[in-house]
Amino acid sequence: MQNILYVNTVSAGGGAAAVMQQLRRLMARRGLHTPLLTGRPATGEDGALRRQEYGGLFSWCRWRGLLDYHVRKSHALAEHPFFQAADLVHLHNLHAGYFNLWSLPLLTARKPAVWTLHDMQALTGHCAASLECERWLPQTGCGDCPRLDLYPRLWRDATRRLWQDKRILYAHSSLHLVTPSVWLQRLTEKSLLQDLPLTCIPNGVDTAIYRPQDKTEARRQLSLPQDALLVGGCADGGLANPWKGGHYVVQAVQTLKKEFAGLVFLNIGVKTIPTALQADWIRHIPYVQDERKLATLYAALDLLLYPTLADNHPLVCIESLCCGTPVAGFATGGVPEIVRHGQDGLLAPTHAVEELIQNAVRLLRDADMRRRMGQEGADGAARRYHLDLFARRYENVYEEALRRPLSPRAGLPLRAVPAVVRGPAFLRQHWRTCPPVTAGERLAWLARGLSGSFCQAAASLLGWPLQIVRLVRSRLYRHRV
Repeated sequence: MQNILYVNTVSAGGGAAAVMQQLRRLMARRGLHTPLLTGRPATGEDGALRRQEYGGLFSWCRWRGLLDYHVRKSHALAEHPFFQAADLVHLHNLHAGYFNLWSLPLLTARKPAVWTLHDMQALTGHCAASLECERWLPQTGCGDCPRLDLYPRLWRDATRRLWQDKRILYAHSSLHLVTPSVWLQRLTEKSLLQDLPLTCIPNGVDTAIYRPQDKTEARRQLSLPQDALLVGGCADGGLANPWKGGHYVVQAVQTLKKEFAGLVFLNIGVKTIPTALQADWIRHIPYVQDERKLATLYAALDLLLYPTLADNHPLVCIESLCCGTPVAGFATGGVPEIVRHGQDGLLAPTHAVEELIQNAVRLLRDADMRRRMGQEGADGAARRYHLDLFARRYENVYEEALRRPLSPRAGLPLRAVPAVVRGPAFLRQHWRTCPPVTAGERLAWLARGLSGSFCQAAASLLGWPLQIVRLVRSRLYRHRV
């Protein structure tokens, strides 16, 4: 194995990108070539998946609730030189409008593939986090979705069809799955992905960077008050991130300020400043790309608040513990696997904001408890999440994926593919991947190909009025703003 192609929505911003980039660097140090393709590449990156495909087909699929079925560029990924040179493809987040899941059977029939699940989107009809809903389980298979507004949002309830389509395309895809948390592993083992090989690999961090530091020196470097109780919240987007419980943080810090007059709150990762938290004891810090600066911020804190509502295996908690800062948060998703309640932090049930506040008060009142939990957290996190262990586990998965044959799950029947997907880009790759053998098969392939191309062209034409309406509404909204 010499060449691994990584695929993700973005190259930076958010936990999935951070984990992917960390893994790329580790594999590069081992002498491997690690090219990257993303949906929204930064300057200097390849633009193979850059263009988000708008127009009539996009608007028609959006109106019908067919999530990302309009995307055609991912079908041609097999022709990209990065893909052709790769020994293995490592997929990360595939949702967000740049990848059509119907490309998976075509791509994984040609190359071994590993897919790291950073959220629940692969398991459900549409949402990245199902919260309390369990309609995604095979007994139900989605449908009658109670939360179409959850990311990625649907305009029409097509969740039953999307779930059934995923079951078909997964059955014809050769994938080795990875989950960072035991929590998501257990959900995956009950889902429509239960027949695919699965490994749990906890996320890792660079413990040479994220490590305990002298708190006085950390605050001096950041120009933070030495005598204050520093409480922080950290998320991509700060308190505006709906998944990270920002409104609970607001409620908690406002209550804590009444209890501790010398409290200062750091809102880390902010993109927009919330009106509820504009005061001289609030510091709003933009998203931090520099890992050393972020580690210094963690080390300067007395306590990290993390009342997340949906999470897999959050790096924020690992990084905070590695820096010796205890965590008060919700026991959501994989958080209890990182923050050991009573040992290196205090956790409350999800949504139990009063208990969260009580836990924070306990920690802020008791400096010895914070010191003891901070030391225990730093020692334990350094053992459990160091990068050598993280890299070795992924190397084992890569080797296992390379040993697995591709042919048994290949051969996606064209009749199983939705007509709106069967356009020229998909048909070209399908012919190369699963060529019909007999004359009868060729004739059936041609008939389905023609009907699919006609359907895609008709959908594109019918969708243009919807696209025009969408553009007009967008311009009117921007004008009002």
